[in-house]
Amino acid sequence: MKKNQLTITSSSIMSYAGIKMLENKIDPFTRMSLGLLATLGLSLSENQTTRNIGFGLGIASLLQLLDIKKGGKITRNDSNIEFYILDENQGVTVLEPGQTPSNSIDGLTFKGLKGVFKVSDGVYIELGKGNSINYSFGLGKLINQNLRSGGYKSKQWVDQQIDLRWKELYSKSI
Repeated sequence: MKKNQLTITSSSIMSYAGIKMLENKIDPFTRMSLGLLATLGLSLSENQTTRNIGFGLGIASLLQLLDIKKGGKITRNDSNIEFYILDENQGVTVLEPGQTPSNSIDGLTFKGLKGVFKVSDGVYIELGKGNSINYSFGLGKLINQNLRSGGYKSKQWVDQQIDLRWKELYSKSI
């Protein structure tokens, strides 16, 4: 029994460390989903050690829910202009070219967009050259646009929001 617990614990720790190495490249929805799929496959093994490793991987995968709960994130900024972000804690702030915020964000814009870009919890965004807003690798785009009603939002959407910070953010896009 102790050997099983040790295998599960060490597998959880090693899996979590491995998954976290992918943190800025793959969104947490994808990290969790792939880990749980691998867990399912390993749990079908007849070998108890393999099943225990799978259980440890499953624990590490479910811990990705903590990253989802942290909010949206900008993982890379290759832009050459200022972006304005709706920081979850600080309100609307300026994001200089090349800078990535340490806090979670709810949305962003830049002068000339004439709208805002809503970023859901657990969705990772990359800012590219030419003012492009791209999703990090993974399920983020599907989650943000289809399940969480995120993505580009016009003035009409902004005007319907109770949170006045969205109006302040929108004003930076004109």
